[in-house]
Amino acid sequence: GIDGIKAEVVRSVNLFLAHQMFRDSMGGSSRRGLLFEGPPGTGKTFVAKAMAKEAQVPFLFVSASAFQSMYFGQTNRKIRTFFKRLRKYARKEGGAIGFIEEIDAIGGARRGQGTGTNEGITGVVNELLVQLQSFETPSRGQKWCNAWIDIINRYLPDNCHLQKRAVLPANVLVVGATNRKDDLDPALLRPGRFDRSIYFGLPGRTARADIVAYYLGKKTHDDELDTSDAVDRVAGMTSGYSPAALERLLDEALIIALTHGRTVMSMADVSEAKMLVELGVTDPSIYTDEDRVRVATHEAGHATVAYFLGRSRQLDVLSIVKRRDSLGLLQHSDTEERFTQRRDEMNSLLQISLGGLVAEEHWFDEVSTGPAGD
Repeated sequence: GIDGIKAEVVRSVNLFLAHQMFRDSMGGSSRRGLLFEGPPGTGKTFVAKAMAKEAQVPFLFVSASAFQSMYFGQTNRKIRTFFKRLRKYARKEGGAIGFIEEIDAIGGARRGQGTGTNEGITGVVNELLVQLQSFETPSRGQKWCNAWIDIINRYLPDNCHLQKRAVLPANVLVVGATNRKDDLDPALLRPGRFDRSIYFGLPGRTARADIVAYYLGKKTHDDELDTSDAVDRVAGMTSGYSPAALERLLDEALIIALTHGRTVMSMADVSEAKMLVELGVTDPSIYTDEDRVRVATHEAGHATVAYFLGRSRQLDVLSIVKRRDSLGLLQHSDTEERFTQRRDEMNSLLQISLGGLVAEEHWFDEVSTGPAGD
């Protein structure tokens, strides 16, 4: 469901693998940092692991919070150790990818000068900036070798000096992930550091259908969910869901099926799971006869108006089961996912919202507190 992102990531991996040719033959500077940004659960960590798997190089995962320490200077030391390991593996294996989860925890913007917490944050960001420029740092063996060559050259004529070992840059790609790019220090985003940002947005309807079909292939389900219409219906009723949220929805549907003594989930289980995830568990409160009739009439008003005026909408769920603060509900979704709305469509949404109030006025000649949340 992320074809555009996948294409950019593939280009980055190919450039990472061809770093020597790109540097020596073409005179280019290898990309050192990638920043993955976007809402939680959209696949940032998943894609970073896939990059390392495809490149067949060591993958060093670390959460930014793991760097933090209560002792002064220890956070900076942990950052140095992480980058030292990256350089070591890169020189040994031909490359390495480092992934820093929630990088905003150590890369927050430095604001002003001062002491205390701000001073500590400034020092950590400074260390991170320095380490992002450390990939040409020679290894300990190279340092010792060149130091001995310097000593020997002191006793040799100028025309007989030994050649020092050239320090080749470590082929390292650092991937940072964050939900809040705006909180990062601007120096982290300058060219040569995290200069390429890839946004992981919430999947559209077609992408959600692909994701739902993928997860259904791993979970037991009724044959009715194998049809393209059923998959498209699930995708249509989950607008705004991330890939992680879609997987959780199907897991909840399996749990509901299990509580009813079944080992496969159905479409009804998926619909029930959606209400459970979004609205919570059902409230066992018992309606009085008057409340039951009024709530049913109110929700029927919404449904009737939606049926006649919601030309671009489909009705998903109509219920008078109490959940949290909701006495009943009508769920309806777009038949097709568009990025714009016409004026008449917006008016129809307002009319659907007022359908419950109109139904109460028509049948009971007065309005209760029911429409207060509409």
